[in-house]
Amino acid sequence: MNVIDAQGRCARSPGAGASLLGALVIAARQRAIHLSQAQLRRDHRISADGPTPEELIRIARANGLRAQATRLGFDDLMQLGRALPAILLLKNGSAMVLRRTEAKAQPPHIVLEDPGAGEDALLTLDAQRLALAWSGEIILIKRDYRLRDEDQPFGLRLIAAQLFRDRRLVRDLGVAAIMLSLLALGPIMFWRLLIDRVVYMHSLDTLAVLCVTMLVLIIFETAFGYMRRFLVLHITARVDAQLSTYMFNKVLNLPLDFFERSSTGMITRDMNEIFKIRGFLTGQVFGTVLDSFVLLVFLPIMFFFSAILTGVVLGFCGLICLWIIWMLPVLRRKGAAAFRAEGIKNAFLVENLQGIRTVKSLALDARQRHEWDVRVATLARLRLDEGRTANLIQTVVTPLERLMVNGSFALAVYLAITTNDQVYVGALVAFMMLTQRVAAPLVQLSQLLQQYDEAQLAVKAISNLVNQPAEEGRLKAGIRTPLKGRIEFENVRFRYRGSSVPALDGISFTAPEGTILGIMGRSGSGKTTVTRLLQMLHSNYEGLIKVDGNDLREIDVDHLRSSLGVVLQDNFLFSGTIRDAIAAAKPDASFEEIVYAARLAGAEEFIDHLPRGYETHVQEGSANLSGGQRQRLAIARALIGDPRILILDEATSALDAESEAIVNANLLRIAKGRTLVIISHRLSVLVQADTVLVLERGKIYDSGRHDELLERCDIYRGLWHQQNQHLQTRQTHGLVPLRASTAA
Repeated sequence: MNVIDAQGRCARSPGAGASLLGALVIAARQRAIHLSQAQLRRDHRISADGPTPEELIRIARANGLRAQATRLGFDDLMQLGRALPAILLLKNGSAMVLRRTEAKAQPPHIVLEDPGAGEDALLTLDAQRLALAWSGEIILIKRDYRLRDEDQPFGLRLIAAQLFRDRRLVRDLGVAAIMLSLLALGPIMFWRLLIDRVVYMHSLDTLAVLCVTMLVLIIFETAFGYMRRFLVLHITARVDAQLSTYMFNKVLNLPLDFFERSSTGMITRDMNEIFKIRGFLTGQVFGTVLDSFVLLVFLPIMFFFSAILTGVVLGFCGLICLWIIWMLPVLRRKGAAAFRAEGIKNAFLVENLQGIRTVKSLALDARQRHEWDVRVATLARLRLDEGRTANLIQTVVTPLERLMVNGSFALAVYLAITTNDQVYVGALVAFMMLTQRVAAPLVQLSQLLQQYDEAQLAVKAISNLVNQPAEEGRLKAGIRTPLKGRIEFENVRFRYRGSSVPALDGISFTAPEGTILGIMGRSGSGKTTVTRLLQMLHSNYEGLIKVDGNDLREIDVDHLRSSLGVVLQDNFLFSGTIRDAIAAAKPDASFEEIVYAARLAGAEEFIDHLPRGYETHVQEGSANLSGGQRQRLAIARALIGDPRILILDEATSALDAESEAIVNANLLRIAKGRTLVIISHRLSVLVQADTVLVLERGKIYDSGRHDELLERCDIYRGLWHQQNQHLQTRQTHGLVPLRASTAA
């Protein structure tokens, strides 16, 4: 274990050499390659002291990683970005993993992970403290992907792999492109022979042969043109479907905390950028590459006709390329600014659509319109600025292109006049036609540099989304045995990302199979955190959580969640019928099962009064349902799968008194055969619980049955009296309910 004190000094550790191997295992895991120190020691015969840096690099390369040792300064570390994680070599011979850099913090600092410490034992050092411990040496680690690897990070390389996945289609497309390039010689040779053999020699037989040949070439050119367009369309449609599936799967595999800290508008924008990249590759790149086959055929012929004229054409093309390359940094900077502004505008739009009820109820229309206008104006200004730069580039390119064609034509006429050779005139006409055919792909190649920059912006945006670490437990198969419902927490500690205060601080409890566990406490005491950990929404906790005696981390995530039923305080219902909404977790459920689940949840009462009953359509956002109706449907949805563990997280908070009474009356029937975890600030719901946990600041303040807690727990007793104070007041003043007095 490395020992770095508050000043950054690093003391020598007996296992300093072994920390190199631990650092490699951690860095490889961040690159989705799972290694173990024991296996590496066996495979590579590593001594007890651990490998040297040179040996470590060889080991990394043997396990699908690219590794390179170099020397950097602190400022260089701030620029590594996507090259992280990396391995820092300390002065005492040990190593630590560089997880991330905080260049915008004051002061700028880096975050290190000690291979010899516990999981997520992170250390923050600024430049001054790092200099005391770090030798300046670093090993950069990167996964070595092959072109067709499905799990490689997102980039142009991955999309290219999708394009070339079906080699037969690509082969046929290449054949069509080559044939079209060869057939394009037909009209050129037609005009050359027409001038040299027909016009000057007055040969009508040659004219007839040329016309028939030209007709045949046109037929073949039409057929191969159709074949090329059809294949491009087929490849584009296939890539569209594959990329859409890829993006959606990647997003669904991201952990929940990513969505909680990210804007929905930004995520939506980034997902849509995939089609801009696809358009760039299948449109500009694919088209330019296919048209470039013309260059392979025509350039040698042009040199054969006239080396001077060919040199003029290539010289102008070189000027166009140099001009675009010179202007690219300016265009890149302005394009990035407009891209960020568009993301901010989209995020604002999505946020307002999601919160439209709040906007209407608080009369925020005018303020939100003003905010929208500001964002639209900012984006328009930046897009206009970007457009001016692009316009300037094109303004210079266009006359150069015209000069290339017309200038070479003028030079060709001059050469034709000065040579006074009739045969040479036909060759020059053919050359001018070749120039026009060659100029288009050459100019496209230069403009491709500009479009490539825009595609790189889109790649960067999507990479920030889909290259996030996937939710743990989805990378490999886990335990999938049927759950029974026993829950155990052993000294569990957890803190949310960016928080210094633990949400749970060493809690331990056991909920036997088939019991009702109640959890109560003040806001922020950690009630919901318990259920989030139980659902494996977060896996970076300390301690041990068991279900049926199995470590929660060893259970397959999908299997675990399909065995749980969860009802939250604010539930989302997908659009469709009420029947579909209840059967969402079990699409093959029979109508009798759906009705039974609705009856247990107290939803049958209002469903029967709807004109179309269970076939009533649920609008987007459940706008045609009240909060209580949505809540009861969510409870029915959780029950339809007959889960072994049912979690009710403030599930009755939106219910009226009558609906809550129905749910409470059915509570024992709901809990039959399963473990029930109830979080509620309404203590009347917890009266029937076998055990109630009272949480306070992430710790268990007390636990017991309802009557026991009323006697000894001041927090529980105080909240109970507060919620039932109105009943005590009535009894004290001799008040009776209005209905009772009327009946009397």
